[in-house]
Amino acid sequence: MHRLPVSIFLACTFFNNVFSQNITKKLDQYLTDYYINKNVPSISTGLLHDGKIIWLAEKGYSDIENNVPASKNTVYRIASISKIITAVAVIQLVEEGKIRLDDDVEKYIQYPAKRWKFTVRQLLTHTAGIRNYRSTGEFESKEYFRSTQEAINYLAKDSLEYEPGTKYFYTTLSYNFLAAIIENVSGLSFHDYIKKNILISADMKSTYPDFQRSIIPNRAKGYDRNAYRQVQNAALADLSIKIPGGGLLSTSEDLLKFSDNLLKGKLIKLTSLDSMIVPTKLKNGKTINYGLGVSFGIDESGRKYISHSGTGTGFTSLLLIYPQEKTAVIHLMNIRDRNMGEPALDIAAIYFGREIKKPEKSLADFLLKITLEYGIDSSLTALRKISSDTTGNFNKRLEEQITFGYDLINIQSYPVAIQLFRMLTREFPNAADVFIGLGDAYLKDGNKGLATKNFRLALRLQPLNSYAAEMLKKLSGI
Repeated sequence: MHRLPVSIFLACTFFNNVFSQNITKKLDQYLTDYYINKNVPSISTGLLHDGKIIWLAEKGYSDIENNVPASKNTVYRIASISKIITAVAVIQLVEEGKIRLDDDVEKYIQYPAKRWKFTVRQLLTHTAGIRNYRSTGEFESKEYFRSTQEAINYLAKDSLEYEPGTKYFYTTLSYNFLAAIIENVSGLSFHDYIKKNILISADMKSTYPDFQRSIIPNRAKGYDRNAYRQVQNAALADLSIKIPGGGLLSTSEDLLKFSDNLLKGKLIKLTSLDSMIVPTKLKNGKTINYGLGVSFGIDESGRKYISHSGTGTGFTSLLLIYPQEKTAVIHLMNIRDRNMGEPALDIAAIYFGREIKKPEKSLADFLLKITLEYGIDSSLTALRKISSDTTGNFNKRLEEQITFGYDLINIQSYPVAIQLFRMLTREFPNAADVFIGLGDAYLKDGNKGLATKNFRLALRLQPLNSYAAEMLKKLSGI
C-alpha cells in the first residue's frame, strides 16, 4: 500500500480544515442574516456530507413566551416531511414481498367499495382520488383520533374525487391508508413499526408522533402572524387525523441521520430509492415530478435533489437530499408565514460554492408598522427613500408593495389602501395587479363603481386574468 508523503497529507488536512472553517463561517452568517431579516421565532438548520454532519445551527426561541432558546435538541413539527418516512416504511415492506405497489388497496385493508379501485402506488403518488382537507377547519382539526382505523373510518364515507390515475391531487389524508396497510401486513401499530424499522435503525432519538396530549421533551411552540403582522400563537391543532402524512415531530439532526441512512442504503436498497424518484405518469401520458412520497428537482447549478417541504399549523420545513453529492440539508422553523424563501436551498448553494442573495427584509411589514405608528404619509416617504437606496436589505419588488396594500385592506384601512394603490397605478400604469388591488380596496370601501372601473382596466392590461373577470361578473350581477 502506498502512503502519501507526510507533507502532502498535512497540506491536504490544512486545506480541508480551512475550507470547513470558511464554509461554516459563511453558513453561520447566512443563518444570522436570515433570522434577523425574516424575523422568525426560531430556525434550526443542518448540513450533512458524505456520512458526516458538518454543520448544525439554530437561532431564536422555541418558546417565545417563556424565553426558551432553540437548541439542537428542539423538536419541531415537520409536517409533510413525514410522508418520506411513511413512504420508506412502505418500500421496506415491498422489499420483503409483503406489499405490491400495484395491488388494489382492498387487498390489504377493508374499505367500503367505491366507484373505482385504487392502488398502493396511487396513494403514494397522490393520484388515488382521495380528498384533501375540507374548508371547514380540518387542517387545524381539534378532533382526537385514537387509532389509524378511526381515521380510516372517518374518511370511509367519502366518495373518490376523480378516477384514480387521471389526476395529481396532493392530499395528506390519503397517507392514513398507507399507515393502515403497514399495520395490517406487519402486525405492528404504525408508530411501533416506524420506531423499530426506521427510528432505531437510523439512530433517530428525537422523532415522535405529534400527539397533542403527549408530554414530548423539547417540543417547540408554533406561531403565525395576525392581520397587524404581529407574531401570535398558532391555532391549536390535533394532528391525530394525519400522523403518517403530516404529523411527526423531529430535529434537524435526526432528519440528517435519516437522510444519511437513505443515501447509504441502510433503510431501503439504493435501487428502491431510485424507484421512488421516478416521475408519476398519469393515464393521459402527462408526468408529474412527484414520486413515491417524495418530490425531486434540479437546483440552479444543475444538481439533482430529492426533497419534501412541510407546512403545518405554526411550522415550516424543507428537507433536501443530493444523492450524487452525498449531501443533505434541512431547515425547520416554528412559524408559518408568507415570503419565507427556502433557506435549505440557500444553504446548499453556499456549501456548493454559489453566491446567493442576502435574505431580504419584508418591505410590507416595515411599511405597515410605520403606517400604524405615524400614518400613511410617513410610510410613503419611507417607501420612496427605500426605493432609491441600493444598500438596503428590503424586498423592493412590486409584489411586496401590493402586499402592503392588501395588509391595509385586511386591517380595514380602506381609504389608506386606496391612497396607496392610486399612487402605485401612477408609478406602474401597466401592472394589472395594481389595478386589481385598487379595485379590491374600492369594493371593500363600498364604491362598486370605481371597483368595476379598475377591474376593467386590469382586464384590459391582462385579458386572461381570471380574477378580474370573475370580479366583474359578480359586480354586474351575471
